[in-house]
Amino acid sequence: MSSSILSIGVQALNANQTALSYVGQNIANVNTEGYTRQTVQMSTQQPPVLGVEVTDIKRMTDMFMVRQVWADTSTFSSNEAYSQKIAQLDSLLVSDATSLSTSMDSYFASLQQVVDDPLFIANRELFLAEADSLANSFNSFDSKLRSQSDLVNTEIRSMVDSVNSITENIASLNVQIGKLEAAGQNSNSLQDERDLLVKQLSGYVTANVTSQDGVTYNVTMGTGQPLVIGNSAAKLDVRNSAADPTQIDIFMSNASGVEARVTNQLGSGAIGGLVQYRDNVLQPTISEIGRLAIVFSETMNQQHRKGMDLNGEMGQDLFAPIKTGQVTAHADNESKGVSTRVDFYNVEELTGSDYRFDVTGIDTYRVTRLSDGAKFNLDDMNVVTSSADLLAAEQAGNTPVYFEDTVNGTLQVSMDGMTFTLKGNKATGDSYLIQPTRTGAQLMDAELTNPKMLALASPLRVEPATSNSGNAEVTSITITNAEDTSPLRAGDAILPLEIVFNAPDATGQITYTVYDNRDPDNPVAMTGMENLPYTAGEPITFETDGYEVVLENQPEPGDRFTIEFNTDGYSDNSNALAMSDLQDKRLVNGFSYQDTYGQMLAKVGTQASNAEVAYTASRAVKISSEDALQSVAGVNLDEEAARLVQYQQAYSAAAQIISAYQTMFDSLISAVRS
Repeated sequence: MSSSILSIGVQALNANQTALSYVGQNIANVNTEGYTRQTVQMSTQQPPVLGVEVTDIKRMTDMFMVRQVWADTSTFSSNEAYSQKIAQLDSLLVSDATSLSTSMDSYFASLQQVVDDPLFIANRELFLAEADSLANSFNSFDSKLRSQSDLVNTEIRSMVDSVNSITENIASLNVQIGKLEAAGQNSNSLQDERDLLVKQLSGYVTANVTSQDGVTYNVTMGTGQPLVIGNSAAKLDVRNSAADPTQIDIFMSNASGVEARVTNQLGSGAIGGLVQYRDNVLQPTISEIGRLAIVFSETMNQQHRKGMDLNGEMGQDLFAPIKTGQVTAHADNESKGVSTRVDFYNVEELTGSDYRFDVTGIDTYRVTRLSDGAKFNLDDMNVVTSSADLLAAEQAGNTPVYFEDTVNGTLQVSMDGMTFTLKGNKATGDSYLIQPTRTGAQLMDAELTNPKMLALASPLRVEPATSNSGNAEVTSITITNAEDTSPLRAGDAILPLEIVFNAPDATGQITYTVYDNRDPDNPVAMTGMENLPYTAGEPITFETDGYEVVLENQPEPGDRFTIEFNTDGYSDNSNALAMSDLQDKRLVNGFSYQDTYGQMLAKVGTQASNAEVAYTASRAVKISSEDALQSVAGVNLDEEAARLVQYQQAYSAAAQIISAYQTMFDSLISAVRS
């Protein structure tokens, strides 16, 4: 009886009704994100039984294409997050409203006005205002960079929360799908939901999916860290970095409580893109801006201190001195209460990089320059036996060099223009993050406010005697020591002096003798400065008092030049010229101020351009892979309309089979009754 016409008709009716239901389901979900088109699989009954049965409701998908979409989504999201952030930084660097190049141009333009008329108070006030404005520009730029850093950290925290929510849902769906499949029920809609969740997860991290039983998804991220295993989901947690509390790290803990730091193991995705931008672009830029601020303020201070102000006093600091950097002890260090600091012995050699100091063993240490990964073991460095020798090595440029005072437990390491000092117990495994320039722009500040205290003149002058017959002339007076301890600043310099040229010696060499002329009636030859050979253009150095004089051309025997305090020499603009000349000098590790900023701008601009290209390309690839998947798994309304007609007709035909059976049955009953 199972093969009767009625049975065949009922089977056909039910099968086509089911098919119509799923055609309707497809049409209803044509705009549902993540929905996969479903088709009804029918087959004939096994002989000798006749009829039809629904064997499966199939999701029309291609897992190769699905995985490709996941991978392309990760790449696209990473490029998108990175590109958006670096584009903001690029705009900040080039915008006239925020550009430090514009501020430095205004500063030097106002300085030139002071050079033209050093006695005009209004020019001096304008210059001080521009100096204050420049410091504020550095402060504001640094503040904007730090705000972006805080925003990146906030976005990472939010994304980590989203990842945790997604992985929990995937684990829950694994359970639900497993139960339905075990009961032989349809789980297609839940599988669609799970695939969509994996795609969303791919937007944050690289998601790799494996399935041993063809039902349950096991998800790993990046370098293979397990996020979802069956019904168990790992949890990501955001904490302040143990190495740098201003930054955050991402940790992962599984159901067993095992924790691992995974900040750099996330692969692609938006979180990875933000971490890459933060570590490789934003933080180095903060340090580079800080380096520029330190070098600018320190070199300007050094030159300003070499001048004389309107009160006849030596110049003071124009900007607030920035003498130290930042050192952070790793939170897991065994040694506590250790004293650390980083000072600058030559700001012109600063690199803008961060460094890591590691205690690698008993009395063994290593410094790693993080910008290029270069490692410096102290055993390979020059070693000195006293702080004085360390200072001498720094001044001579014989670095890297270190000094260890085992009695006081002090270690000093000098390299790249900085000196790192560590005092206290040192345990193997201890680590310190050295950030010499990180706070430079934040700390920059204009120190001088009184226009009369602008030291624009030279504190010294050299006057030729009116009786000179040679053509020798003074071309420069350079102050070589502007420290507070210098005799010139303390007012203890031996002045006036007189340079007297002697008759040529037996070889024809012109010589000179320098006399202490404080008592004009009894000049005294300076010790060690008698009958010295004269060479035009070579500096005559007065090392003790901290200055040097350069003469050009040839003097005649008996010619004299008097070196004295530049009393009442207020209209002298020589130090203002020297300050203005700093604009083009290569003071920032071999480059000028503007060149350094220009290099930074060009580097970020190139990175931003490359990021935009990568973003555009990955977007096109993602759209292409999604279109390819959609062509297989998506709902085509024209096709569904055709199937709708097809199944309607089949349903009507099946009904006709039942109707024919009814007619036949009625005829049979009538024949029996008659």
